[in-house]
Amino acid sequence: MTWEAYAISPIDFGWELLPTIEEVASQLAKRAAENLVQGYDSQSIEISKFLNDFKQARLIAEKKGWEGDYRFGYEPRVFWLPDEYAFSYGFVWKQDNKGDTFVISPGPLEWLK
Repeated sequence: MTWEAYAISPIDFGWELLPTIEEVASQLAKRAAENLVQGYDSQSIEISKFLNDFKQARLIAEKKGWEGDYRFGYEPRVFWLPDEYAFSYGFVWKQDNKGDTFVISPGPLEWLK
């Protein structure tokens, strides 16, 4: 996957509407466990891939100026974009210094340029 990275002005509202990294990881793990218990190979997103993608997103954000911290109360969140056959996840968080917002997207978001 080719990630698109954006460093944008602070976003101050609506964060509570997006799931946290931990919430999505928990849902992915639960779905995989349910599939395995029912005897199916897990067709859901692998939790290790999701967490590795988040790690990659942080490395990419550093190249865009992220200082490695999060503003208190604005922990990293997940957003979803429609793809041809499924939804693809992206990551967004707010830096403590000046509140700059970092968006790591699975595809271009032209309006953020």
